[in-house]
Amino acid sequence: MNNDLYSILGVGETASQAELKKAYRKLAKKYHPDANPGDKKAEERFKEISDAYDILGTTEKREKYDQIRKGGGDFSWSDADGQAGNSFGDGGLADILRSMFGGGGFGTGGGFGQRRTSRHTVVVSVPFTTAAIGGTVRANLEMPSMCPVCMGAGGSGEKICSQCGGSGRVQQGQMVMPCPGCSGEGKTYTDICLKCHGTGSVNSSETVDMNIPAGSDDGSVLRLATPSRKTVMVKLRVTPDKFFRRDGRDIHCTVKVTAPQAVLGTKLKIRTLDGKIVLKIKPGTQPGTVLRISGKGVPYRGAKGDQLVHVEVSLPISLSEEEKVNWEKLASLKT
Repeated sequence: MNNDLYSILGVGETASQAELKKAYRKLAKKYHPDANPGDKKAEERFKEISDAYDILGTTEKREKYDQIRKGGGDFSWSDADGQAGNSFGDGGLADILRSMFGGGGFGTGGGFGQRRTSRHTVVVSVPFTTAAIGGTVRANLEMPSMCPVCMGAGGSGEKICSQCGGSGRVQQGQMVMPCPGCSGEGKTYTDICLKCHGTGSVNSSETVDMNIPAGSDDGSVLRLATPSRKTVMVKLRVTPDKFFRRDGRDIHCTVKVTAPQAVLGTKLKIRTLDGKIVLKIKPGTQPGTVLRISGKGVPYRGAKGDQLVHVEVSLPISLSEEEKVNWEKLASLKT
């Protein structure tokens, strides 16, 4: 992989911003994943080009890059992450740029010509049991991708934003805020792209079958490569279960028994994560008793947690005359 951002875009270090943009758009169009379906090398080249332009296409980042670049002969990014000899060929260009400039790759947020991240985060709902024991979930992923018409520019006929004068910021009282006219870009366009309405991206969707690892928690984030070779980060939202609740590797549930069942004992058919079993309630079981079923919890590193069954005793709220007599008889036996 090339160590020099200017070489990646095929321009010289004295190239103007307009020349940089022209070179970027030409290369991005050539190597865009939509134009090269299934071509892993084209995808990597596209990311490399996009990451390079993310730096050189922003004045402040370009100046910082130029300062570091001119600091040494054979350019290396060892100063960027504190590891000697770490160049673009090691952790990858995007990782190096991310460590230097706090993001790397496509930027986030709105605005004209704003380049979108290739690792968009989507939220996927996962059933409680699937998250606990693992399984497959089919999900429709809605993701932004670079606009194929303007190649992420957002429009044509670039001009300085009239609201901020090109600074990208405006004064509001005692605070300095991103300019609402250009979303902090400092520039707008005479002709806004009709395809993306100036955002530089369009929504696309893909249906994928996701493998959910056993023991996944609510909020867990998975890195997923889609069939179109896009890389997305998937945040799991575990759907609550009406019967189960989770505490680490253990599963808790509550069952209700009647007073006679608690006194005399009974057998109940209850749910576990992998099917129903018969649970024996011993005679004389007290309210609040917790019964432990070993190995019926969440799998973790070759072992499983337990299922803890909380027993509640249901007492009658109102009694018929016959029931009242029977309870009085029971009460008299205790005296």
